[in-house]
Amino acid sequence: MKQFSTDHNNICIDFSKFPFCFKCVKYKDFINKLKDTNQFFKYFKRIFETEIPMYTQYSFDNIVKMTNKHSHPIRKNTDDYNKIINIIKELLKSYKEENYNNQYFENFLRNNINDYNLWQLGVSSSLRIFGIRESNNFAVLFIDYHHLIYPDKNYNHYNYDLYDFCPITNGGSYE
Repeated sequence: MKQFSTDHNNICIDFSKFPFCFKCVKYKDFINKLKDTNQFFKYFKRIFETEIPMYTQYSFDNIVKMTNKHSHPIRKNTDDYNKIINIIKELLKSYKEENYNNQYFENFLRNNINDYNLWQLGVSSSLRIFGIRESNNFAVLFIDYHHLIYPDKNYNHYNYDLYDFCPITNGGSYE
């Protein structure tokens, strides 16, 4: 069994900062909706049993080269950065619904994104996790289950537009 590092500078994954991080949306050619509950639990298992243990063995200083550049910062003022910002906007709209307006979004960006580094974390599968980096903490914004931020012919051969499952909106009531 591989020995994981316990360095205090290793990446810490935080799903609590953005309560919409498991929400699914469609924005232009991006969709992170899933086929059904089975597919969600397959990914959920992969995230918590494989991906997170892999990410947390690295620091941000060495994860880029150690994951073959599947993990990397997203540069501001690029098409990819703007696409991710628009996806976050869609997530916020669907999360806040009646309390959402453009000023809310601008405040959200100013308070949560602009002072931090936007990053993608990935190992080798199609799954990618997007979030913000503050020191060694990584706050998850959303999950790209289908590798559609950076499309790849090896991963993007399904018609994801047919998928309509979201674990938050289709998850049922827990009251």
